[in-house]
Amino acid sequence: MSSKIYFSDSGKKSMSYHLTRSVSSLMAKVAPKTSLKATRKLLLTPAAGRKKVALPKNMQSRKLATPYGGLNLVEGGSGPKVIFTHGWSGGVSQFYPLMEKVMEHGFSVVGFDHYGHGQSDGKIANLPLFIKGLKHVLAEHKDDQIKGIVSHSMGTIGAVNAIEKGRHVMIAPTFDFYNSFQERIYATGIANQLVEKLLNEVEAEHGMVFKSLQAEFHLGKQDHILMVHDKEDKYALYQHTLQQVAQHDHASLLSTQGQGHGRVINSPQTWQAIRQLIDI
Repeated sequence: MSSKIYFSDSGKKSMSYHLTRSVSSLMAKVAPKTSLKATRKLLLTPAAGRKKVALPKNMQSRKLATPYGGLNLVEGGSGPKVIFTHGWSGGVSQFYPLMEKVMEHGFSVVGFDHYGHGQSDGKIANLPLFIKGLKHVLAEHKDDQIKGIVSHSMGTIGAVNAIEKGRHVMIAPTFDFYNSFQERIYATGIANQLVEKLLNEVEAEHGMVFKSLQAEFHLGKQDHILMVHDKEDKYALYQHTLQQVAQHDHASLLSTQGQGHGRVINSPQTWQAIRQLIDI
């Protein structure tokens, strides 16, 4: 359900907006614990049912144990590593074609499903867990040579918070996340007090403040950034990426047309960016 909220047209309100508003406001008063639990499930549960893709024969999968459960880790190849991190309701399998190409060029690859996604443990996910999940993967490979990071959508926010001084391909990067996130949620009619209480709860649990996690605040920590963004992306605005590239000399942009938010992952422009990264 949360994907329908995060990946929706924030300019439109559903017909059930006023009903949801009334019911959630009432429930927040008469049954605060129950209503908060329902809000948590609604907003922090990634979409299930992504079509299973067979693991390529030249890759292996294993579970990486962490304090938040096991992460499904997919690895292959030899040599310096390129790490892949997906977005909300995505999965490592989205990167398989790219990972195989990277391996063919003499590098090794590491990809994983975030908590609550794919074959990893957990039923819920959030941005702090995206950051912590990637940090656990990086720690697992701390003694290896990391050539760069490839991230998509919400994974781009997690990645710039988790790494410093790295080379980074950001696919459909998501800027001004906090404001767009709030707009989409409030457009559903969920009572403001429930949303704010849930966000405060997540921030307190993980010791992170959502506003400070926005990707635009962390681009300066990266050594080299290659962004790939579709001009017609409905969920991560292309205009925001243009603004960020104009502000950072170490960032460049490859634009696509008609690839949207998801298909852009395996576009020729994305492979061009990754080739630039591994050739640096």
